[in-house]
Amino acid sequence: MKRQQHIFSCFLLLSFVLCGCYSPVRYSGDIEAPTSAMTYGDIALSGDVRNRWWEAFGDEGLNAFVEVVLRENPTLQIAYLKLLDSEMAMRQAKSGYYPSISFSRGIGGGGEVYTDPSATPNFSLGLSMSYEIDIWGKVRAQTRVAELSRESAQDDAESAAITLVANVTTQWFTIQYYNDRKELTQKLLALSEDYYELVESYYVAGQTTGMDVLEQRQQIETLRSTLNEIDANIRIAKHALSIMAGGQHVPQVAGKLPEAIDVGGTPTIEALLEARPDVRSALRNAQAADAKITIALANRHPSLRISAGLSFRDKSLIEMFKSLAWDAAVSFVGTIFDGFNLTTAIDRAKVTYLTQAMTYMVTVQNAVADVEKALLNLQIAEQQLADARSQLDRQNEILDVSREYFVGGSLTYNRVLSALRSAVSSAQSELSARLNLINAQIALFKSMGGAQWARDLHDPGLKKAKQQLKDLDDEDEKEKDIEDEDEKDIEDKATKDNDNED
Repeated sequence: MKRQQHIFSCFLLLSFVLCGCYSPVRYSGDIEAPTSAMTYGDIALSGDVRNRWWEAFGDEGLNAFVEVVLRENPTLQIAYLKLLDSEMAMRQAKSGYYPSISFSRGIGGGGEVYTDPSATPNFSLGLSMSYEIDIWGKVRAQTRVAELSRESAQDDAESAAITLVANVTTQWFTIQYYNDRKELTQKLLALSEDYYELVESYYVAGQTTGMDVLEQRQQIETLRSTLNEIDANIRIAKHALSIMAGGQHVPQVAGKLPEAIDVGGTPTIEALLEARPDVRSALRNAQAADAKITIALANRHPSLRISAGLSFRDKSLIEMFKSLAWDAAVSFVGTIFDGFNLTTAIDRAKVTYLTQAMTYMVTVQNAVADVEKALLNLQIAEQQLADARSQLDRQNEILDVSREYFVGGSLTYNRVLSALRSAVSSAQSELSARLNLINAQIALFKSMGGAQWARDLHDPGLKKAKQQLKDLDDEDEKEKDIEDEDEKDIEDKATKDNDNED
């Protein structure tokens, strides 16, 4: 007996030693980003990257609405619900560090078919414990996968917030652009109507043809159609803002389209890899794939499990508590042949790791390319705005000269109106170029990733997700109480009816 106890103790001690000494988990510490040959070249901007960049435009209405959207947007709320779910999944993964304890109770019956066909009852009551020793690092790898999944869910929330703010500012400035364009179009429409009256008077006097009258009427109709199109585009942009705000009321978008701001600077390649949440998520996916190789290897290796239990078992319910029994066991179980299922799972896990590692490298390259493309588009937009403003200055000069010649009597009013229309058209081109430049700046901010402002959303976002979960539980409890009250009312009514019949 003592010899068996010694063997059991030595086997148990050896198991714990193996558990503490063997840990094959690497977690992709050897993955490096391909940054050596990547640079922004001569298009990099010097300075600090802006944090809450949209506030630099100085639009208080925009700033307030962005806060509403970040609080009420359904897509962002879904991202934080997924983050809450990943936290719970991490808690589940850590449960492998603890033993499993279960309670059982039962009653049954049986007997000999030929000798004693009467049923003999059996009563049982037991408490058991089971624990699998983490020899191969499987539980640690599962916990690591859950931790990486949580961090990846956090990255997804940051990506959603970055995209959301970029879309809000784009739609907001689009509305301001259309407001300014509407004002210019109305101005041109008023001039065209004045010109139409002038052409009609010339036509009556025989100084112009009917073709001039028809062409001028067609231009007026085209401008009125343009105004209707502008109003429709404004409604579409406001509807898009309302959807992003979770159906909240969109305030009046006042003010004119602002001037472009100083974008600050561009991050280094190393800083970009930390600032872009999609890059961080790609790295964590590769690390999680590496940890899953460990899980696949652990599934292939034998498992060591310790179990123990206490139980009461007897044919008599009264005598059952006098027969306390205990049992303890150590099992070492391994698969000899399973049709190459577990071996193939290991190879598949390795292929997944290689795929995720390559995906990370591609994501890094795309991130740098996004910034370079945004910088080039920013340069192009700046040049287009400079050209548009130069053309606007020339058209204004032509308008001033034509007015002088008209006052001097050497030029007809038709030429003045034509110069005025060209000046208004140039003003619209300058307005479009200004919007393109602002959109190019927004695209650059989006390509450079998030900053501290995106991370500051995590705590309130998780808090709201937990509150939604609590509200759901409270609603279930409330519905249960209502059902109980309804059942009680039915029972009371039935009892009352029975009393009345009696």
